[in-house]
Amino acid sequence: MKIASPPLFLGFSALTERLPPLGPQTRAACLALGAVLLWATWPALATVASPAPPFLIFGLASAVGFVVSLGLSAIQGQSASFLSTPPRTLAVVTIGLLTNNILYLLAMRRIGPAEANVISYLWPVLLVAIMARLRKERLGQIRMLGIATAFVGAVFAIGPAFDRGFDGGGILLAFFSGLSFAVYAAIRSYGREMRDVIGPSMGLLAMLALGFHAIFEPSASLTSTQWLAIAGIGVAPLTLSNALWDRAVRTGYMAMISGIAYLTPLASLVLLALLGIGTVSVGVVAGAVLVVAGALAASGFLPSRKGRG
Repeated sequence: MKIASPPLFLGFSALTERLPPLGPQTRAACLALGAVLLWATWPALATVASPAPPFLIFGLASAVGFVVSLGLSAIQGQSASFLSTPPRTLAVVTIGLLTNNILYLLAMRRIGPAEANVISYLWPVLLVAIMARLRKERLGQIRMLGIATAFVGAVFAIGPAFDRGFDGGGILLAFFSGLSFAVYAAIRSYGREMRDVIGPSMGLLAMLALGFHAIFEPSASLTSTQWLAIAGIGVAPLTLSNALWDRAVRTGYMAMISGIAYLTPLASLVLLALLGIGTVSVGVVAGAVLVVAGALAASGFLPSRKGRG
Protein backbone atom coordinates (compact mmCIF):
# COMPACT_ATOMS: atom_id res chain seq x y z
CA MET A 1 0.00 0.00 0.00
CA LYS A 2 1.42 3.36 -1.02
CA ILE A 3 1.38 6.03 1.67
CA ALA A 4 0.31 9.42 0.35
CA SER A 5 2.68 12.32 0.87
CA PRO A 6 1.76 14.91 3.50
CA PRO A 7 1.62 18.38 1.91
CA LEU A 8 4.64 19.71 3.77
CA PHE A 9 7.12 17.27 2.30
CA LEU A 10 5.91 16.81 -1.24
CA GLY A 11 9.32 17.99 -2.48
CA PHE A 12 11.21 15.37 -0.47
CA SER A 13 8.66 12.73 -1.37
CA ALA A 14 8.96 13.56 -5.06
CA LEU A 15 12.72 13.16 -4.76
CA THR A 16 12.48 9.75 -3.11
CA GLU A 17 9.83 8.56 -5.56
CA ARG A 18 12.37 9.10 -8.36
CA LEU A 19 14.76 6.57 -6.84
CA PRO A 20 12.93 3.23 -7.37
CA PRO A 21 15.99 1.47 -8.89
CA LEU A 22 17.85 2.06 -5.62
CA GLY A 23 15.11 0.41 -3.61
CA PRO A 24 13.01 1.30 -0.57
CA GLN A 25 16.05 1.34 1.71
CA THR A 26 17.49 4.34 -0.12
CA ARG A 27 14.15 6.14 -0.03
CA ALA A 28 14.01 5.53 3.73
CA ALA A 29 17.53 6.94 4.06
CA CYS A 30 16.56 10.06 2.07
CA LEU A 31 13.56 10.67 4.33
CA ALA A 32 15.67 10.23 7.46
CA LEU A 33 18.42 12.51 6.13
CA GLY A 34 15.84 15.15 5.27
CA ALA A 35 14.52 15.00 8.83
CA VAL A 36 18.06 15.23 10.24
CA LEU A 37 18.95 18.31 8.16
CA LEU A 38 15.82 20.10 9.31
CA TRP A 39 16.20 19.03 12.95
CA ALA A 40 19.73 20.46 12.82
CA THR A 41 18.36 23.99 12.39
CA TRP A 42 16.69 23.90 15.82
CA PRO A 43 19.67 25.03 18.01
CA ALA A 44 20.55 27.93 15.71
CA LEU A 45 16.95 29.13 15.46
CA ALA A 46 16.41 28.62 19.19
CA THR A 47 19.53 30.71 19.89
CA VAL A 48 18.09 33.56 17.84
CA ALA A 49 14.67 33.19 19.50
CA SER A 50 16.18 33.29 23.01
CA PRO A 51 15.86 34.58 25.68
CA ALA A 52 12.12 34.10 25.16
CA PRO A 53 10.63 31.50 27.55
CA PRO A 54 10.96 27.96 26.12
CA PHE A 55 7.29 27.01 26.38
CA LEU A 56 6.34 30.25 24.62
CA ILE A 57 8.78 29.46 21.81
CA PHE A 58 7.51 25.89 21.53
CA GLY A 59 3.85 26.90 21.66
CA LEU A 60 4.11 29.68 19.08
CA ALA A 61 6.24 27.51 16.79
CA SER A 62 3.64 24.74 16.99
CA ALA A 63 0.91 27.24 16.12
CA VAL A 64 2.90 28.37 13.07
CA GLY A 65 3.38 24.75 12.00
CA PHE A 66 -0.34 24.09 12.30
CA VAL A 67 -1.35 27.18 10.31
CA VAL A 68 1.17 26.51 7.53
CA SER A 69 0.17 22.83 7.32
CA LEU A 70 -3.54 23.70 7.21
CA GLY A 71 -2.93 26.35 4.55
CA LEU A 72 -1.01 23.97 2.30
CA SER A 73 -3.69 21.32 2.78
CA ALA A 74 -6.40 23.85 1.83
CA ILE A 75 -4.49 24.85 -1.32
CA GLN A 76 -4.41 21.20 -2.37
CA GLY A 77 -8.07 20.68 -1.48
CA GLN A 78 -7.25 18.36 1.43
CA SER A 79 -8.43 20.51 4.34
CA ALA A 80 -11.31 18.13 5.10
CA SER A 81 -8.99 15.14 5.59
CA PHE A 82 -6.53 17.36 7.49
CA LEU A 83 -9.20 18.30 10.02
CA SER A 84 -10.59 14.77 10.26
CA THR A 85 -7.42 13.13 11.60
CA PRO A 86 -8.42 10.33 14.02
CA PRO A 87 -8.38 11.50 17.66
CA ARG A 88 -6.27 8.50 18.66
CA THR A 89 -3.56 9.45 16.17
CA LEU A 90 -3.66 13.09 17.28
CA ALA A 91 -3.28 11.98 20.89
CA VAL A 92 -0.30 9.72 20.16
CA VAL A 93 1.60 12.36 18.17
CA THR A 94 0.75 15.20 20.56
CA ILE A 95 1.62 13.28 23.73
CA GLY A 96 4.79 11.85 22.19
CA LEU A 97 6.23 15.13 20.94
CA LEU A 98 5.07 17.19 23.93
CA THR A 99 6.46 14.73 26.49
CA ASN A 100 9.79 14.48 24.69
CA ASN A 101 10.24 18.25 24.48
CA ILE A 102 8.99 19.10 27.97
CA LEU A 103 11.26 16.54 29.62
CA TYR A 104 14.19 17.79 27.56
CA LEU A 105 13.53 21.41 28.50
CA LEU A 106 13.32 20.49 32.19
CA ALA A 107 16.51 18.41 31.95
CA MET A 108 18.35 21.18 30.12
CA ARG A 109 17.63 23.63 32.95
CA ARG A 110 19.10 21.24 35.52
CA ILE A 111 22.14 19.72 33.81
CA GLY A 112 22.78 21.98 30.82
CA PRO A 113 21.91 21.69 27.09
CA ALA A 114 24.93 19.62 26.01
CA GLU A 115 24.51 17.11 28.82
CA ALA A 116 20.75 16.83 28.29
CA ASN A 117 21.30 16.43 24.54
CA VAL A 118 23.78 13.57 24.77
CA ILE A 119 21.71 11.63 27.32
CA SER A 120 18.45 12.07 25.42
CA TYR A 121 20.25 10.90 22.28
CA LEU A 122 20.15 7.39 23.66
CA TRP A 123 16.77 7.26 21.92
CA PRO A 124 18.02 5.73 18.62
CA VAL A 125 19.53 2.81 20.57
CA LEU A 126 16.35 2.48 22.63
CA LEU A 127 14.22 2.59 19.48
CA VAL A 128 16.14 -0.24 17.84
CA ALA A 129 15.95 -2.31 21.03
CA ILE A 130 12.19 -1.71 21.36
CA MET A 131 11.47 -2.61 17.74
CA ALA A 132 13.61 -5.75 17.91
CA ARG A 133 11.68 -6.80 20.99
CA LEU A 134 8.29 -6.08 19.45
CA ARG A 135 9.13 -7.90 16.22
CA LYS A 136 10.98 -10.69 18.01
CA GLU A 137 13.99 -10.08 15.80
CA ARG A 138 17.64 -10.54 16.53
CA LEU A 139 19.85 -7.76 15.27
CA GLY A 140 23.28 -8.60 13.97
CA GLN A 141 26.36 -7.66 15.97
CA ILE A 142 27.57 -5.32 13.23
CA ARG A 143 24.40 -3.25 13.38
CA MET A 144 24.38 -3.05 17.17
CA LEU A 145 28.07 -2.11 17.12
CA GLY A 146 27.32 0.53 14.49
CA ILE A 147 24.57 2.15 16.58
CA ALA A 148 26.80 2.09 19.68
CA THR A 149 29.65 3.64 17.68
CA ALA A 150 27.35 6.39 16.42
CA PHE A 151 26.30 7.18 20.00
CA VAL A 152 29.95 7.41 21.09
CA GLY A 153 30.51 9.77 18.17
CA ALA A 154 27.64 11.96 19.34
CA VAL A 155 29.20 12.07 22.83
CA PHE A 156 32.54 13.18 21.34
CA ALA A 157 30.84 15.86 19.25
CA ILE A 158 28.57 17.29 21.93
CA GLY A 159 31.29 17.14 24.56
CA PRO A 160 29.25 17.16 27.78
CA ALA A 161 31.29 18.38 30.76
CA PHE A 162 28.68 18.22 33.56
CA ASP A 163 30.01 21.49 34.93
CA ARG A 164 26.91 21.81 37.08
CA GLY A 165 27.76 18.62 38.95
CA PHE A 166 25.96 15.30 39.12
CA ASP A 167 22.19 15.75 39.15
CA GLY A 168 20.39 12.41 39.18
CA GLY A 169 17.00 14.04 38.64
CA GLY A 170 18.22 15.97 35.60
CA ILE A 171 19.85 12.88 34.13
CA LEU A 172 16.63 10.89 34.58
CA LEU A 173 14.61 13.65 32.93
CA ALA A 174 16.93 13.60 29.92
CA PHE A 175 16.83 9.80 29.73
CA PHE A 176 13.04 9.68 29.85
CA SER A 177 12.95 12.42 27.22
CA GLY A 178 14.83 10.08 24.89
CA LEU A 179 12.79 7.06 25.97
CA SER A 180 9.52 8.86 25.31
CA PHE A 181 10.59 9.70 21.75
CA ALA A 182 11.75 6.12 21.16
CA VAL A 183 8.38 4.78 22.33
CA TYR A 184 6.58 7.37 20.22
CA ALA A 185 8.59 6.45 17.10
CA ALA A 186 7.97 2.74 17.73
CA ILE A 187 4.21 3.32 17.94
CA ARG A 188 4.22 5.47 14.82
CA SER A 189 6.11 2.78 12.89
CA TYR A 190 2.83 0.87 12.82
CA GLY A 191 0.85 3.84 11.51
CA ARG A 192 -0.87 3.41 8.16
CA GLU A 193 -2.53 6.81 7.74
CA MET A 194 -2.88 8.16 4.23
CA ARG A 195 -2.66 11.79 5.38
CA ASP A 196 -0.47 14.25 7.23
CA VAL A 197 -0.73 13.58 10.97
CA ILE A 198 2.01 15.93 12.20
CA GLY A 199 0.44 19.18 11.00
CA PRO A 200 -2.93 18.61 12.70
CA SER A 201 -1.19 17.61 15.93
CA MET A 202 0.66 20.92 15.99
CA GLY A 203 -2.61 22.63 16.90
CA LEU A 204 -2.99 20.60 20.09
CA LEU A 205 0.71 21.01 20.87
CA ALA A 206 0.35 24.77 20.55
CA MET A 207 -2.58 24.95 22.96
CA LEU A 208 -0.89 22.75 25.55
CA ALA A 209 2.49 24.48 25.36
CA LEU A 210 0.98 27.95 25.52
CA GLY A 211 -1.07 26.79 28.47
CA PHE A 212 2.14 25.70 30.24
CA HIS A 213 3.63 29.08 29.36
CA ALA A 214 0.72 30.94 30.93
CA ILE A 215 0.95 28.84 34.11
CA PHE A 216 4.70 28.47 34.63
CA GLU A 217 6.46 31.25 32.74
CA PRO A 218 6.47 35.06 32.89
CA SER A 219 4.97 36.99 30.00
CA ALA A 220 7.41 38.25 27.40
CA SER A 221 7.45 40.58 24.42
CA LEU A 222 9.16 39.41 21.25
CA THR A 223 11.21 41.28 18.67
CA SER A 224 10.65 40.87 14.94
CA THR A 225 13.83 38.78 14.73
CA GLN A 226 12.56 36.45 17.44
CA TRP A 227 9.24 36.09 15.64
CA LEU A 228 11.03 35.13 12.42
CA ALA A 229 13.15 32.56 14.28
CA ILE A 230 10.06 31.08 15.94
CA ALA A 231 8.31 30.87 12.56
CA GLY A 232 11.35 29.04 11.21
CA ILE A 233 11.25 26.59 14.12
CA GLY A 234 7.58 25.91 13.48
CA VAL A 235 8.07 25.12 9.80
CA ALA A 236 11.45 23.37 9.69
CA PRO A 237 12.67 21.45 12.79
CA LEU A 238 9.27 21.03 14.41
CA THR A 239 6.68 20.29 11.71
CA LEU A 240 8.41 19.38 8.45
CA SER A 241 11.21 17.34 10.07
CA ASN A 242 8.80 15.30 12.16
CA ALA A 243 6.61 14.72 9.10
CA LEU A 244 9.62 13.31 7.25
CA TRP A 245 10.65 11.23 10.25
CA ASP A 246 7.10 9.94 10.69
CA ARG A 247 7.19 8.54 7.18
CA ALA A 248 10.75 7.24 7.58
CA VAL A 249 9.90 5.11 10.63
CA ARG A 250 7.03 3.53 8.72
CA THR A 251 9.44 2.09 6.16
CA GLY A 252 10.69 -0.48 8.68
CA TYR A 253 14.44 0.18 8.36
CA MET A 254 14.83 1.09 12.02
CA ALA A 255 18.51 0.25 12.47
CA MET A 256 19.51 2.30 9.46
CA ILE A 257 17.48 5.42 10.23
CA SER A 258 18.47 5.24 13.91
CA GLY A 259 22.12 5.37 12.89
CA ILE A 260 21.40 8.29 10.57
CA ALA A 261 19.67 10.15 13.42
CA TYR A 262 23.03 10.60 15.16
CA LEU A 263 24.02 12.99 12.38
CA THR A 264 21.61 15.56 13.87
CA PRO A 265 23.86 16.94 16.65
CA LEU A 266 26.82 17.03 14.25
CA ALA A 267 24.88 18.95 11.62
CA SER A 268 23.62 21.30 14.35
CA LEU A 269 27.16 22.05 15.54
CA VAL A 270 28.40 22.68 11.99
CA LEU A 271 25.51 25.05 11.32
CA LEU A 272 26.19 26.94 14.56
CA ALA A 273 29.85 27.24 13.54
CA LEU A 274 28.91 28.57 10.09
CA LEU A 275 26.75 31.21 11.76
CA GLY A 276 29.57 32.16 14.11
CA ILE A 277 27.72 30.90 17.18
CA GLY A 278 29.85 27.81 17.81
CA THR A 279 33.16 26.25 16.83
CA VAL A 280 34.13 22.98 15.16
CA SER A 281 36.64 21.35 17.51
CA VAL A 282 38.76 18.25 17.18
CA GLY A 283 36.11 16.44 19.21
CA VAL A 284 33.46 17.39 16.66
CA VAL A 285 35.59 16.06 13.81
CA ALA A 286 36.31 12.82 15.69
CA GLY A 287 32.64 12.51 16.52
CA ALA A 288 31.69 13.03 12.89
CA VAL A 289 33.97 10.19 11.77
CA LEU A 290 32.52 7.84 14.38
CA VAL A 291 28.92 8.82 13.60
CA VAL A 292 29.35 8.31 9.86
CA ALA A 293 31.09 4.97 10.40
CA GLY A 294 28.45 3.87 12.87
CA ALA A 295 25.59 4.96 10.63
CA LEU A 296 27.03 3.01 7.68
CA ALA A 297 27.39 -0.11 9.82
CA ALA A 298 23.89 0.28 11.24
CA SER A 299 22.44 0.78 7.76
CA GLY A 300 22.98 -2.89 6.98
CA PHE A 301 24.06 -2.42 3.39
CA LEU A 302 26.37 -5.40 3.69
CA PRO A 303 24.11 -7.81 5.64
CA SER A 304 21.21 -9.38 3.86
CA ARG A 305 17.72 -7.91 4.02
CA LYS A 306 16.87 -10.58 6.60
CA GLY A 307 18.75 -8.50 9.15
CA ARG A 308 16.57 -5.48 8.48
CA GLY A 309 16.03 -3.41 11.63
